[in-house]
Amino acid sequence: MRYLSVFLLVTLFFTFTDTARGQKKLVIIGSSTSACFNVNSVTECYVGRLSSYYNQEPPFDTLIDNHLALGGSNCYNGMPTSYTSPYDNPYKRDEARNITMALSLNPDVIIVNYPTNGYDVLRVDSILYCLRTIRDSANEKGVPCFITTTQPRTSPASFNTGPVKAKLAELKDSILLEFGNFAIDFWTGLINPADTTILYDSGDQIHMNGTGHDILFQRVLAKNIFMATLPTTFLQFNTVHKNNTNIVSWSTARETDVAYFEIQRSGDGTGFSRIGTIAAGNGYGNNEYQYTDLQPLQGRNFYKILVLDKDGKKQVSPVMSVNTGTGKFGLLKAYARTNAQVVIELENNESGNASWELLTNTGMVISRQTGKIVSGSTTLYLNTPPLSNGIYHVRVVTGKASVTTSFIKN
Repeated sequence: MRYLSVFLLVTLFFTFTDTARGQKKLVIIGSSTSACFNVNSVTECYVGRLSSYYNQEPPFDTLIDNHLALGGSNCYNGMPTSYTSPYDNPYKRDEARNITMALSLNPDVIIVNYPTNGYDVLRVDSILYCLRTIRDSANEKGVPCFITTTQPRTSPASFNTGPVKAKLAELKDSILLEFGNFAIDFWTGLINPADTTILYDSGDQIHMNGTGHDILFQRVLAKNIFMATLPTTFLQFNTVHKNNTNIVSWSTARETDVAYFEIQRSGDGTGFSRIGTIAAGNGYGNNEYQYTDLQPLQGRNFYKILVLDKDGKKQVSPVMSVNTGTGKFGLLKAYARTNAQVVIELENNESGNASWELLTNTGMVISRQTGKIVSGSTTLYLNTPPLSNGIYHVRVVTGKASVTTSFIKN
């Protein structure tokens, strides 16, 4: 699960001082691939190749800084300092090498490369939540952030099984879909289709050789990272059931050249299809949108929003869900009022005892409260521990029904 290389870690960190800061600065956080394990020299590593490419001509001042990358690191080590992990070690943030530390170096752009460590154990949704939180932390500071996909791996034995190989492939697809133009494909063309091993293996079935790193370099180069502009930011995304319809609402910030939003729905959270579109407002400030699904599926409905730019680029929102089988009992809205309080707007056809709770995207209950709710519209307040940015779920349970909704905290 956590590979500790016997090879010498070579950190490629070119010596520029803050007072002579480069014209452009890329900071990379991640694990052994970005720490240049198992290549003959740092110049063969994709990081070294990037430095050579961007410093071909004067003034030779583009800084490629990978000193925060460490062999054996997993995505939860890279979480922001404000985040408290629900997991035990080794899935705790590493404040010396996380996204908060990367941002303190004043980068122009960040690459996040956690390709496999812990992915034989962690759930897919937990990994995506982790990568999304890191990305959002960078975007909030105005820094574009690129997320690499998984990479092929068959060692140790826990990675050389059908289910784990399938999980790494699923994660590759999910990362490409989730992060769109800000995802970098470190999988396609690097896996041997005959036996799902690394096509350009360094000899340990974990790391790539110089040829493999050249492909990684080409993939990063194709993204033109120093010309990247921030994507649309989702501030809120809610789904509620009301009057036999599902109301999907969302708000965004920093829209630039967005063509339209495509609303997609699924009955199982996996296979989505388009049910409608809404034109984009393209305002740099906050933009509010709403779509009403007049014929929702029976039971649980899953929704996501696809953002389509005028130049063909795509970005996808997180997935939210709503249950249509709750009669007149429904959540109208939930949102973080402060970093330590969540507001829940509820509609109920009768009064009674209830409990309401806040859960992380991994299903862990953060805070819970019980009390009475009245017939009609009710506003509930739930005090919580300090909340980091990310996706949260609110669940309200009475003696007759249970409803759940989700929101994004930014």
